[in-house]
Amino acid sequence: MGAGVNPLQRARSETAKLEREDSILTATEMLLRQSGYDSLTMQAVATVVGLAKGTLYLYFTSRESLVLAVYGRLFDRWIDQFSVHQPEFTDYDGFCRGFARHYSVDPLFLRLAGFANALLEPQLDREAYIKSKRGMARRVKRLAGLASQQFSIKPAAAQKLIWGFLTIAGGAAQMTVSPPVSKADLPDDVVAFTGLANFETVFLNAAAPLGASLTSR
Repeated sequence: MGAGVNPLQRARSETAKLEREDSILTATEMLLRQSGYDSLTMQAVATVVGLAKGTLYLYFTSRESLVLAVYGRLFDRWIDQFSVHQPEFTDYDGFCRGFARHYSVDPLFLRLAGFANALLEPQLDREAYIKSKRGMARRVKRLAGLASQQFSIKPAAAQKLIWGFLTIAGGAAQMTVSPPVSKADLPDDVVAFTGLANFETVFLNAAAPLGASLTSR
């Protein structure tokens, strides 16, 4: 019998790989919260984790793929929180409000949602792109399961509803980014407008018509 890799060694190696990847994502999330996307560099992440920059590229081939992985982790975290409270939502309006409220609770997730798919995905290599799309498909399916249960609709209809919600949420996130200056430095009319154009208000106004398809069933 020929020599091969010990299964236990392989398992340990895979565990070590996952642990290192987790530490990379944790460090990246911390840096994004501290200084934002524009200031983030692969070297800065490598330094925090204690890796050579070249080693970091073995795990993530670009800054874009790394940030999208953080976004995906935050997305899963948001779904976990939303699903816990989902039984509390008794009607379509409550479901929408809960969706928006939990979606916007983390400022970093909201900021990344505003540009992740449009600006980062086009710059991915093939493997990272496939991984990103499969991750999103898994999240849509999970959310659609919640919607299907909530409104007693077929999975296909629930997926359409969730795609509509996520499209609106992404657009609302782009429209409601924080101003680059203090509100004290803005004219009253601009402050008033931005106060009305908060994420939850924009999302609810756009999502309301989607409920018509549910009540017509």
